[in-house]
Amino acid sequence: KEKEFELIANKICDVLDDINNTSLQAKISKELEELSSNFVIYNQASY
Repeated sequence: KEKEFELIANKICDVLDDINNTSLQAKISKELEELSSNFVIYNQASY
């Protein structure tokens, strides 16, 4: 998981380095959305 956090930090830096680049923001958002789908916290409510 540490590798994934490093990737996320790098993506945040990429966005901040080019803050007005909305196409880059959209691309990174999609990449991180796909990455986060690998970390499901709950499949269903536990109550």
